[in-house]
Amino acid sequence: MQTYHTQYKDLVLLGGGHSHALVLKMWAMRPLPGVRVTLISPNAQTPYSGMLPGLISGHYSFDATHIDLVRVCKYANVRFIQAAATGVDFRRKEILFLDRPPLGFDVLSIDTGITPDLSIPGSELHTTPVKPIAEFYPRWQSLVAHLSNTDTLKPQHIAVVGGGAAGVELILAMQHSLNSNSSISLPLNFHLIQNGKGLPENYPVRLQRKMAALFSNRNIRIHEECAVVKVTPNNIETASGELIYADAVFWCTQAKTSEWPKASGLEVNERGFIAINDCLQSISHDFVFAAGDIAKQVNNPRPNAGVYAVRQAPTLFHNLRAYLLQEKLIEHQPQTSFLSLLACGNKHAMGCRPGTLFPTMTGEWVWKWKDHIDRKFMAQFSELPPSRTMKPVTETSISPALINGIADNTSMRCGGCGAKVGSSILQKVINRLEPFEGDNVVLGLSDADDAAAISVPSEQCLVQSVDVFKGLVDDPYLQGKIAAEHALSDLFAMNAAPNSALALVTLPYANENIVERDLFQLMSGAVDVFNQHNCTLLGGHTSEGSELSIGFSVNGFAPKTQLLRKNQAQTGNKLILTQGLGTGVLFAASAQCQAHGNWIVSATQAMQLSNKNAAKILEQSGATACTDITGFGLLGHLLEILKHSDVGAELALNTIPLLDGALECSQQGIVSSLYSQNSKAKSILTNLENFSEDQILPILFDPQTSGGLLASVPIDKALRCIEKLHQAGYKAATIIGEIKDTSGVNLS
Repeated sequence: MQTYHTQYKDLVLLGGGHSHALVLKMWAMRPLPGVRVTLISPNAQTPYSGMLPGLISGHYSFDATHIDLVRVCKYANVRFIQAAATGVDFRRKEILFLDRPPLGFDVLSIDTGITPDLSIPGSELHTTPVKPIAEFYPRWQSLVAHLSNTDTLKPQHIAVVGGGAAGVELILAMQHSLNSNSSISLPLNFHLIQNGKGLPENYPVRLQRKMAALFSNRNIRIHEECAVVKVTPNNIETASGELIYADAVFWCTQAKTSEWPKASGLEVNERGFIAINDCLQSISHDFVFAAGDIAKQVNNPRPNAGVYAVRQAPTLFHNLRAYLLQEKLIEHQPQTSFLSLLACGNKHAMGCRPGTLFPTMTGEWVWKWKDHIDRKFMAQFSELPPSRTMKPVTETSISPALINGIADNTSMRCGGCGAKVGSSILQKVINRLEPFEGDNVVLGLSDADDAAAISVPSEQCLVQSVDVFKGLVDDPYLQGKIAAEHALSDLFAMNAAPNSALALVTLPYANENIVERDLFQLMSGAVDVFNQHNCTLLGGHTSEGSELSIGFSVNGFAPKTQLLRKNQAQTGNKLILTQGLGTGVLFAASAQCQAHGNWIVSATQAMQLSNKNAAKILEQSGATACTDITGFGLLGHLLEILKHSDVGAELALNTIPLLDGALECSQQGIVSSLYSQNSKAKSILTNLENFSEDQILPILFDPQTSGGLLASVPIDKALRCIEKLHQAGYKAATIIGEIKDTSGVNLS
């Protein structure tokens, strides 16, 4: 028997803030055997706030100012789950979500940042909050587009509410960006509204004087001591009764924390921030840590600033490991002052140390200094090695502290029937699932029998298929959804209605809590998909192994006369592909830390797109042959159609839809492990010599997971079929070629 590495504890990092981003890098260098780490964030890319003014000004690209969490997680061997938490059940140690099942943990670290305070009447409806930045930036781009395309010559008034450093940098960046945009010709007026006096507020007077002179020189009007009490579609009303006209209002006031920490039972301070001790540990729950703007040290409170979160990261990393290992925690002593470098829109900056006698600096050299600091910070997340080989981990390298209180019989794992997951775990998971129950199920999941039983309607064919594949995505819930969609696609391709399914699951060796958590997530995702298609989960087989795999044996029904086959493609038919290609090369690139996180997010979304409606549209359009594109790639599955139909085909390479990033990854020479086998289908290409250098050619052999459908449709119905597919949400659907009365495949 073989010895495998077992996971004993789940450490969850909730939020993609600066502290957690740095913890990921540190964890990559010093992983803790026996601990599985998961990062949960609503966004695949997290912005670096220090470079936001430069992004607005046009000095940086979007990618240059955002940390690619998916890529860094892959590098650190950390699971990434894209989701927005709504709370935490500390009794069950589960994170709660609005649209997915709870996720369990053993130790939790929170770095979710803050939210805008939109308590002023009208501010939520009529302003653009600067945080979260992921929502602010698209709205800023919309304003730029509007100002660039408008025909009016009426002056536009743009206001920023908030006199802190963020508000000052924001309005200077906006003014520089808009005034530098040659496509904007209408007059622009800028207003900064603040509660107090001096810009930025609470900064040294000497810097405030320089900033006042800069605002005067830039013709930015400052509205001092103006407490905003109401915002209407075009006016900002102050406590003194003044109305300040504004066509666009950006909200940059003091932010607040989310309500869920307090509602979940965490101890918070008077403003709702998580109360933590000097070890960055919750004062009410010792297995919870917090950092960044969401939390405040009760003994050493500091204002919200990214520099504090960055300085907390080493302490947070040390204490998370120490807590798991039952070792002594260390205290974090926040600095009393920090260097503040303020971008001034153009490539100039001002700098000082608030609260000290440090001299005020200003000029282009200060900008270069700030630019160097910011780029150096971001480089540690972007300049990752092309591949990373983890040192082998053995059970003997796992600290006994991680196994404390856990029955450890994992050194020698049985490979026969003893490899099955325990019945108590299975029953706990089954009790939490709510699968659809079909009328024709005789014996199913709720029946303690050796096999399931279904009744087959008369005059119907029983259509069956099975698909199993290894874990592809970090998120087990999405893995379950994708596996279910992947299995059902075979039924849809034959125009069969799904009826029931049996699961085939192998879970990585772990302690019982982790096995239960993973199985619950996987099956919750699958059940969500099956329920949408009125497909009953009948049961299945679950075992342990060295790596995750999941699949389903699915059953469906279809009238014999309405089955769609592969063998009836007719000369003149148009070839229609319903989804883009590229999952194989994208996930191969991701494994090498060479894929952008947003590419993987887009691919994951595509794999969750059901083929049900596409199949129905193709059938209604008179499709004569149909198959789903999976492991054999586009050319391999096209070969199946041609082989059975005794015809040939012509493919228009420039029409084949691709997933975002697929071509870029392919151009780097990255291929999936099945590519070599699939590429043997080149023999059916009749004019390969004319296209051997075409950059899209390798993707014809790229294996797909939960891909789209390929069908031959009569020429007179093909265009209308594409219109219907687009209307149904298959935006990438297109005609990629034609069935010809020849042998082989001709490229054009």
